[in-house]
Amino acid sequence: MDRLVKTNPELRITLGRDYLIKPDVAVGLPGRTDLDLPFLHAAVSCKWTIRSDRVQNIRHENNQMIRHRRERLPHLVTVTAEPLPSRLAAIARGTGEVDAVYHIAYDALDQVVRELASDGRIQADQLDAWKECIGLGRVRPFSDLAPTLARW
Repeated sequence: MDRLVKTNPELRITLGRDYLIKPDVAVGLPGRTDLDLPFLHAAVSCKWTIRSDRVQNIRHENNQMIRHRRERLPHLVTVTAEPLPSRLAAIARGTGEVDAVYHIAYDALDQVVRELASDGRIQADQLDAWKECIGLGRVRPFSDLAPTLARW
């Protein structure tokens, strides 16, 4: 495959050579027959924290999968432990590059954001960002990921 891409300009343009997409976790479903490749059911990007450059990487990877997909679109998600709601909103908002963000400490973060906001120890926009993300279902508990994938 590498040799074909190197020698064929059309393949180089179509597939690209500068950025290889490798989800942290890929979930596949069996193909229609034993000879078919499995379908990509979900692509999971795992980030302990979210910086602006990581947000763009996730969006770029998912956009490439959206653009080059065949058949139905897989569940495109991010798993994180990011503690700042504004950073979570940076990836949770968008135009469909990420279906949902699953947070590994969702309940604890929900509690602490609300407590800190009520005491005036964090800016109100952090609570607003948190409420927006959870209200729209864009940030979800990590415990919801497996059941979601089973039903998706």
